[in-house]
Amino acid sequence: MRAHWSWIAATAVALCLAALAQDQDAPPPAPEPTAPADTDVLDPMGPNGACYVCHMTFLREDLAKTHLKAKVTCIRCHGLSAAHANDENIGATKPDRLYERTQVSDSCRECHATHEAAPERVIQLWLDRELTEVPPVCTDCHGTHRIDAPAPQQPEVPPTQGGAG
Repeated sequence: MRAHWSWIAATAVALCLAALAQDQDAPPPAPEPTAPADTDVLDPMGPNGACYVCHMTFLREDLAKTHLKAKVTCIRCHGLSAAHANDENIGATKPDRLYERTQVSDSCRECHATHEAAPERVIQLWLDRELTEVPPVCTDCHGTHRIDAPAPQQPEVPPTQGGAG
């Protein structure tokens, strides 16, 4: 019986050595296919996916699409905003950073230091033409990025009772 187990062990060792020898002669396995290293656009459901759960309109908004193509995500301007994203009482918790109209242009200039026309000159022309009573901001010409207030809901009217009284 002992000879039988020795023969099995010797055969197993021989098979393992033969397999190892074949692996050394075999070409290396082909690498796994990967996505191109430099894509034109980030997957919109990637870094902004948590935002788009509620803010789906930004998938089609030009300003949001332009920034996403440049790999500038929501977090860059609005912060991580974890409390906002995890608030089940929709809209109760504001994002970490919001911008009043008077803050928009300064916020844009943090990344867009230059402009084809001097912003101050554009603003002055806008005011000279009396297009508005308030000074313009970047998003007046370069697209909006805001959530519209919901339409007022009509109060529910209880159904009337049938028949004349």
